[in-house]
Amino acid sequence: MQGWRILSLVVACVVLFVVLEMMRRRKLREKYAGVWLVVAVGVVVLAVLPQAADFLATHTGVQTPSNFVFLLAGVVLALVSLHLSTEVGHLEEEVRTSVEETALLRCELEDTRRELERRIAELEKRTSAPDDVKGLPEVERVSK
Repeated sequence: MQGWRILSLVVACVVLFVVLEMMRRRKLREKYAGVWLVVAVGVVVLAVLPQAADFLATHTGVQTPSNFVFLLAGVVLALVSLHLSTEVGHLEEEVRTSVEETALLRCELEDTRRELERRIAELEKRTSAPDDVKGLPEVERVSK
């Protein structure tokens, strides 16, 4: 077995181990782990079957299999970058919406707090003078 094939297998095994370990520790979601698992399996296939790289290179018009592998790596990285860019866009939208909702809730809370303080002050003003019974609820007297 050629040295580059052994290196490819070792790298693929390390990637598989790291991805599975990160998934186990909940550091990497399955959604993203799938991409890396497919890449690792692809590297294993190209390392075990070098004829596959030759076949794909000749059928796509690339001169050497190594150039095809570099092209494939560039395409994979571009797709991963595009996917992560869309995810960032969605997350930015969610954060903006959450910040706006939080700001609205804070305004509503402040309005409610001011209204409550106004009512408390009004009630304290009404009940501060014991001789003035205007505004207090009527108490029914029970006759015996």
